[in-house]
Amino acid sequence: MRQYVTSLRYSLAAVLTGPQALAFLPALVLGGFWLGGEPLLLATALIVPLGLAWLRHSTPCKTPPNRPDQFEQVLQETLDIARNCLRRTGCVIVEVDDFGTLLDRHGQAAADRVQSCIADRLASVLRDHDTLIALSSGQFGIVLAPIRQLDSEIGLKLATRLQAAAEEPISVDAATIYLSASVGFCLDSFLPDASGRELSDAAGLALIEARRHAPSAIRAYSPELRHIAAVPETHATEVLTALADGQINAWFQPQISTDTGGISGFEALARWDHPVRGLIPPAEFLPVLQKMGKADILGMRILRDALDALKSWDAAGFDIPQVGVNFCADELRDPKLVDRLTWELDRHDIAPSRLTVEILETVVAYSPDDMIVRNISQMAKLGCRIDLDDFGTGHASISSIRRFAVHRLKIDRSFVKRLDCDLQQQRLVNAIQLMAEQLDLETIAEGVETAGEHAMLAQLGVGQVQGFGIARPMPVTRTAGWITDHMARVQTPPSIGRNAG
Repeated sequence: MRQYVTSLRYSLAAVLTGPQALAFLPALVLGGFWLGGEPLLLATALIVPLGLAWLRHSTPCKTPPNRPDQFEQVLQETLDIARNCLRRTGCVIVEVDDFGTLLDRHGQAAADRVQSCIADRLASVLRDHDTLIALSSGQFGIVLAPIRQLDSEIGLKLATRLQAAAEEPISVDAATIYLSASVGFCLDSFLPDASGRELSDAAGLALIEARRHAPSAIRAYSPELRHIAAVPETHATEVLTALADGQINAWFQPQISTDTGGISGFEALARWDHPVRGLIPPAEFLPVLQKMGKADILGMRILRDALDALKSWDAAGFDIPQVGVNFCADELRDPKLVDRLTWELDRHDIAPSRLTVEILETVVAYSPDDMIVRNISQMAKLGCRIDLDDFGTGHASISSIRRFAVHRLKIDRSFVKRLDCDLQQQRLVNAIQLMAEQLDLETIAEGVETAGEHAMLAQLGVGQVQGFGIARPMPVTRTAGWITDHMARVQTPPSIGRNAG
């Protein structure tokens, strides 16, 4: 009975508070004056708006709970109301990409401020009766109040507006934080007989699919996504078997000069080409290897693939100066790392100067480990180039840069995003570039996605760029075709870098 009354109230609210009904409010007040004079005029003018307000506030979605455990409950209640009054509903999940990294870089207080700011911005996009719930750090669930018309196109437009609101830059402690967000949504029309929990799970599957295409991806639920739920957690034995079978190997992302457009090198990145799940990024299997203490096996596989690629490019007549590989902290603690690396270089007959070793700034900044210091120093003495990766996200000192014989600073994506339209970003990158020049270091910007970012980096003097705007990582079998096509486009390149002097 209570549910019936709630549905009836909601239906009346939808009809009587709509724009068509409100258009008759002046006529209703005037009619009251004709029928009963001033007393009825005043009564009508006061009572009708109060009654409409009561109807608007009668929906259970007006004042949303802010507890994750109530998300499915609110969704179920809204589904029941929508079905009783022949309307549509749905749910959306918005998640800030890589929120954990934001927490690590800026601290809990800043992360809390970002969370609160995003919640306010999302709420500003929603209607009065929609429900917004914080599900976890950087993740928000939205229950859409019943509406007469709600289809895929409307759902996508709403998801796009929510994503845009979440991605607006946020100022925290005199720094501008640029965010990206992934969105998954499911409408009740996609699953006509679903419960609140099933609808929530479906939106969660859509979000997982969006994450696979992150950053800034939006996905709607479809039945094809059900296979995601059936995918088991990646187990250690499966990863080791994949390594042994050659399913995990190096993919290569090019790096190019901002002055000439020529190829300055490639970075080797681990990818798992799973026979069922498709391409799997290292974030899903590297922690498993690290937990087992087997990260060195992957590191050596990627190193061998990188050196094999250099040999194949040389044989094809391509001028590729160097290739970069990454070593995590666990690998850098291995006392035999430099011996293994030296042996592989000798076996492939590759000069050490053509191998770049990328070291995370956080490793350099926070590691007191003598073995890590020794290994990085030994690789530099051997002749390998040392890149300081994700520069600007840690607290590496100038003395650390000199101590580890760094050759190149790799400017983090957080400084590159929207560089062409943000003066503060330009000042930060310019400061990094000027410091690098004074220290006689090269610079490369990673995560370059647009022509505008590329052009601005060139104007600021950053020597090299890398990112989706140039090319996505590719298997070695596709690199020859990409190199040929790229070099054909830059036979007579303009010089767009900053003039010296």
